[in-house]
Amino acid sequence: MASHDSLQKVRKIDNTRKWLPILTTFLVIILFVIFYWFFRGGSFRLYASIFFTLYHFTGQIWISVILMGLLQSIIFLPLRFISLKFSTSLKSFEEELDNLKTDSEQYILFTSKVKEGNPAIIFYILNFVLNTIAFVSAGRIFLIDFYSKSLDPKLLYSFVPYPKYPLTGTDFNFPFFQIENTTALPWTTIASVWLIITLVFAVPRILWRLVKPILWKSKKILSARINYNRLLLSTGGFSLSFLVISIFILRNIPTDLSFYWLIADLTRQNTTFNFVTAVGTFFVTLHAGYMGNSLASKNAIDSGIDPLKAQSIFRLKMRQSFKNALILGAGAFFITNQIPCAFELSVVTYEVIYLISPYTFDRFLHHAHQSTVPTTQIS
Repeated sequence: MASHDSLQKVRKIDNTRKWLPILTTFLVIILFVIFYWFFRGGSFRLYASIFFTLYHFTGQIWISVILMGLLQSIIFLPLRFISLKFSTSLKSFEEELDNLKTDSEQYILFTSKVKEGNPAIIFYILNFVLNTIAFVSAGRIFLIDFYSKSLDPKLLYSFVPYPKYPLTGTDFNFPFFQIENTTALPWTTIASVWLIITLVFAVPRILWRLVKPILWKSKKILSARINYNRLLLSTGGFSLSFLVISIFILRNIPTDLSFYWLIADLTRQNTTFNFVTAVGTFFVTLHAGYMGNSLASKNAIDSGIDPLKAQSIFRLKMRQSFKNALILGAGAFFITNQIPCAFELSVVTYEVIYLISPYTFDRFLHHAHQSTVPTTQIS
C-alpha cells in the first residue's frame, strides 16, 4: 500500500506543469511584441516621425540629425538608470560566467538565470534588444533617399507635418585644417630621438640593478619601481605602433596650415567626412577600452591580485582594444564611403554624446543612484 502511494506521488510530480516565473513570461511576451512591431516597420515609422517632427520645427536637416541623437540619449536615461541599479548584480553574474570554463556551462548558467526570472538578467536582455532596435532604426532613416525622392507619406504618423521639398539645411559645415606644406626630419635625427627615448626607459632599470642590494628595503624606492614597471607594461605593447606613427609624423611635419569650413552635403558621400568619422570611431573605441580595462585593473588590484600581474593583463587587453579600434575605424571608413553623410553625422553625434556623458548624463545618474537603496545581489 505504501509503495502504491509513493508511485502515485512520483506520477503526480512528473505530470506537474512547471510554469515560467512572471518576469520571464513577461520578457517573452514583450520580446514577441517588440519583434513583431519592429519587423512590421513600426520602429522605423516612429523614428521617421520623430525626425521629421524635429525638421518641421528646425527647418534644417543637419540640426534635426543632431537633435535626434540627443533626444534618444535623453529618452533612454531611465534604462541607463535601471542598468546602473543592477550594475552590482550584473558584475557578480559576469564573475560567475568567467569562473566557468566552457561555453556550454556559461549557456546553461545564463538560461537558468532567465528561467528563474532573475530581474537583472531579464532587464539586461530587454535593454540590449531595445538599444539595438533603436540604433538600427535611427541609422536606417539616413540610409534611404528621402532627399531627392519624395518621402512615402505612409512612413509618417498622420499628425506629423509632411516635409516640403526641396529639403533645406542639407549642408553641414565643420571646421577643418588643410596642410599646405610639410617638412621631413633627417633619418639620423629620428634615430637619435628614438635612441634618447630608449635610454630614458633603460637607464632606470640599469640603476635599479646597481642599487637594489642596498635600497631594496626602501618603501619609497619600491613604490617608484612598481609605478615604473606599470608604465613599461602599459606602453610596451604599443611601442611598435608608436614607432611607426612617430616616423610618419616626423617625416611629414606640417609647416603651413590653412583653416577653412568644410561643407559636407548630407545627401551625398564625402571622403573627408568619412576620414573624420573613422578617426573619431578609432579614438572612441580606444577610449572605451582604456576606461573599461583601467577600472578592471584597479578592481583586481584592490581585490588582492599582484599589481604586476594585473598590469600585464591590462596590457594584453589594451592590445586587443587597440586592434578593435583599428578594425572599427577602418570599417567605419570603408562602410561610410558608400552612403550619404547624414548617417555619418548621426554616428559622430552619438560618439560625442558618449564622450561627454561622464560629465553630463552620468553625473546626473550617479547622483540619483546614490540617493536610492542598492539592488539585491544575484543569488
